[in-house]
Amino acid sequence: MSLHPHRARTPRGQGSSPRLFRRFRRDRRGVAAIEFALILPILVLLALGCFEVPRYVLLWQRLERTASGVSDLVAQADEPMTGSQMSDIMSAGKILMQPYDIINNGSIVVTAIANPTGGVGVSNWWRKACGTVNTSGTLGSIPANPMTGASTPAGLPAALLPSKDNEVLVTEVYFNFTPVFKTFIYKGNTLYTIAYTRPRNHNLMTSPEKTDATKPFICPT
Repeated sequence: MSLHPHRARTPRGQGSSPRLFRRFRRDRRGVAAIEFALILPILVLLALGCFEVPRYVLLWQRLERTASGVSDLVAQADEPMTGSQMSDIMSAGKILMQPYDIINNGSIVVTAIANPTGGVGVSNWWRKACGTVNTSGTLGSIPANPMTGASTPAGLPAALLPSKDNEVLVTEVYFNFTPVFKTFIYKGNTLYTIAYTRPRNHNLMTSPEKTDATKPFICPT
């Protein structure tokens, strides 16, 4: 008979807690996979940003070019300006916005603001729009009788209010920007830009007639 006390054997693979912790700390299996899983969301955001940011910048360039281009074309028109001339200018604006669809995803709003009486009120002479987004613009409604019912457009800076017998031409461009890859961080918004100019030749006192009496806005097809 053995005189030594019986020692219970520890099952294989089941060491003490400190020993298991040391083994776990030294084990490097799966570290690369864990690190990749941690940085993957950052890599995805960077990849999406590299795609969306240039597209966003290009769209802003198109908006600025369209606003200034349309405003300049209107400024070169002679009095009276016809509906066909206005439609041609809107068609030019549509081309300037390509490859973006300004008809279905945005709008071009042109407003002529004159001050025939020389008073404090400014008459909002006419407004025509192309597109489907914010087609009323930001300058306020047109008086029923511009010659007598003067109104000061709320959205026009005070420094640009025309003096007597002068006129300011305002072109606003809107576009609903939607990212190709929507995220919880950014899902898109309506972009907006505005351009101001003055008539080159004569004040445009006559509102261009609608090319289609059934439509409230001038818009190229």
